[in-house]
Amino acid sequence: MTTATSYPEENPGPSPTIEHAFDVLDRELNLDPRERIRAVKLHLEITTHLKKAGVIDNAILQGSVARKTALKPLRDIDKVGFLHPNHDGLQSSPGGADDAARLVEDVLRRAYPDALIERARHAIQLDFGEHTFSFDLVPAFECDDGTGDMMIMDLVSQTGPWKRSNTRTLIDVVAEKNQQCGGKFVHVVRMVKHWARQVFGEALPGLHVESIAFAVLSEVTSYGEAVSLVFEHGAALLGGSGYTDPTGDEHLSDKLDVGTREEVRRAFEGAAVKSTRALRLDANGRASEAIAAWHEIFGAPFPASSPSEKGFLAALGLGAPVNTGVRQPKPSTTPTRAWAP
Repeated sequence: MTTATSYPEENPGPSPTIEHAFDVLDRELNLDPRERIRAVKLHLEITTHLKKAGVIDNAILQGSVARKTALKPLRDIDKVGFLHPNHDGLQSSPGGADDAARLVEDVLRRAYPDALIERARHAIQLDFGEHTFSFDLVPAFECDDGTGDMMIMDLVSQTGPWKRSNTRTLIDVVAEKNQQCGGKFVHVVRMVKHWARQVFGEALPGLHVESIAFAVLSEVTSYGEAVSLVFEHGAALLGGSGYTDPTGDEHLSDKLDVGTREEVRRAFEGAAVKSTRALRLDANGRASEAIAAWHEIFGAPFPASSPSEKGFLAALGLGAPVNTGVRQPKPSTTPTRAWAP
């Protein structure tokens, strides 16, 4: 694992201007609190329908929403529904996963007749429409070995209908890393995920970005330095030994084919060169040029204006935020969700 903790000592740190610019980026990437509340209410409503029908006993959120690394607009939400003990026999039944899927589908179709309901490998997908929420609901059983792991539905596995998942551990270790980094880790992850979305669209699952950042960062002194370290050491990991998921359970980089991995490595390497230049410009007192360099990396919503211009002051909270275009993402070629092992 590659770990880096700070930038070279000769770098005096970011200027207040650059810090404010990153604060603008951070605020723009945060989920809308009202949107999050609506999502949680719908999550609880779905849970209530399934509990009243006797299908599940409890449910939790998982994925980027649970880890606080989701980007707005909030669309895809992952949750786990723990099947009621009355259905324990499905764990040992060859068709248990299919039967569990059918139980969940029947309830959801009655409760939400206008929603699109489809099956994925591990989840029942409940889509309320393009401009609102889509839930991936994973039927599961608790493991009884004290690990907090669960057995989740697997409709295509050749080894059995249920697969072990350590999603709780994943949530916990990311929270611990965030605390270690002074509460800034999840913010850095969102920044790099925003960059990756511009470059790759949905072709690079967000968990890959989280895993690289997790391997690289042990503290966050400033957003600019942390982001640059993720780019630099991420490129090295992609070109070398690769990286595991944050729990260390799965060598996640092995899921990228050779061509995709090299494409991602080159993109991280290019961003590392640009971010290093931006840091040096700021260290040399050329904040206006540094802002332009960071804006080249992030596009909107990173401020594009010189600190002397009214638009930049507006972006710092003295008016309407700067609104500039971003490069259109590439079409998705891989699933948007990366399931924990």
